[in-house]
Amino acid sequence: MRKIVLILIFTLFAFESLVAVPAKQTPITITQPDGRVLTYVLRGDEVVSWCESSDGYTLLANSEGVLCYAMLDKDKNLVSSGVVACNREERNVKDLLFLKSIDKKLFYSDKQMEKFAKIRQSMFGSAE
Repeated sequence: MRKIVLILIFTLFAFESLVAVPAKQTPITITQPDGRVLTYVLRGDEVVSWCESSDGYTLLANSEGVLCYAMLDKDKNLVSSGVVACNREERNVKDLLFLKSIDKKLFYSDKQMEKFAKIRQSMFGSAE
């Protein structure tokens, strides 16, 4: 009986991973509204998603849809900083000073991930 339960649990986790479609890892190059160029890759899947600059900074769109460097707010949630992202060679002093204040490879908080889990459950149903 225990083997059957373990197999069932494993099967459910395997099925859940089949439902998520990972983002393509092909670099994308755009021109930002300020005229500077940005090359990035998409990360995540159809529920949890973000972008990453070619040198590893996490990017999120601001309210106008412009890709900006991401940062952690006071509650450790991942948010857009409002500082427009660009490639390394196009960064100005203001960009460089800001980037010294954040880490690369930032990720969503546990609280944000709980919200994404609820969205995933409503999209794909419960795996329980």
